[in-house]
Amino acid sequence: MGVTIDDIASAAGVSTATISRVLNNSERVSPATRKRIEAIIKEQGYKPNIFARGLKHSQTGVVGIIVSLITNPYMTSIVESIEGTLAKNDAFIYLCNSNNDEELEHRYIEELLRRKVEALIVVESPGFNAASSFYDGLKADCPVILVNEHLHRDPRHHVVCCAQEPGLMEALNYFLARRLFPIAMILGDEGNYSCTVKERLFAEFCSGAGLGPGAAQVHRVGDANVEGVVTNAAELMSRLARSPDRPRAILAYNDMVGVGVLQGAQAAGLRVPDDIAVISVDNTLLSRISVPQLSTVDLRTADLGRMAAELYLRIRSGYIPAREASREEISSRLVLRATS
Repeated sequence: MGVTIDDIASAAGVSTATISRVLNNSERVSPATRKRIEAIIKEQGYKPNIFARGLKHSQTGVVGIIVSLITNPYMTSIVESIEGTLAKNDAFIYLCNSNNDEELEHRYIEELLRRKVEALIVVESPGFNAASSFYDGLKADCPVILVNEHLHRDPRHHVVCCAQEPGLMEALNYFLARRLFPIAMILGDEGNYSCTVKERLFAEFCSGAGLGPGAAQVHRVGDANVEGVVTNAAELMSRLARSPDRPRAILAYNDMVGVGVLQGAQAAGLRVPDDIAVISVDNTLLSRISVPQLSTVDLRTADLGRMAAELYLRIRSGYIPAREASREEISSRLVLRATS
């Protein structure tokens, strides 16, 4: 058993109430006594139970985080940034992975709220919740922060998001300026919000640039947020490599699809970027450790996580009203590396 508050009180020759006052920064302790107790706490390595203190003061210092698929590097990167920022400010997390299960996500939310988390951060809610306005109707005693809730411009909760459009258009115009035709976009399942945005932008881009069917292609690889998509994308690229209208440039749905495209191109003997240029989307760790390194549209995951955590911290400190919805938006950007 570790050092307890009773041990510190005994060593200092004071009551446990005095130790508690020091731990909670009460002014009812003389500077000399405070200094002596803090020295004993440090010397004996006492760590106060933040959860017990939270229950006593109706504050837990704990934030609940819901993700729809923790194995997706994009979401992992956001969560890592949230956790890192909170840890530096003595706040901690309960992390729940709904695995794209609507009922499970709702159960997790109910349990997190029952545990009196100080904030609920939802990372990229699945389409079924966004489409049904589930979070618009969610009543919670704590602030709710939605990361990348795009479908509703004025939700009742706080939102931090990254606009995909700027970076995607940068990537497509990069291909256009270099006359890399045909340009292909490789997408995931239809109906997914991110997929819908990419497909719409690609159609608008092709129309504006006057690109007909011979200069622009759209291909799909199924669920693009699971590990198996790497294999699916590699197989698709192998087929495209043998096609008479093989693409000269590819914009991949995400970094996992981009890695699969690289594998398929290399297996087919294509040189990247000489024979085919590839740009993916997300800028996760995968894009930085692929060989060669993937050019990618940076969706600013580290910034999004930090923004969500800092928003909670500002609410906790009283700088932002917890009950007044706010919105913070940043723009994506193109990061050029070896594949383009």
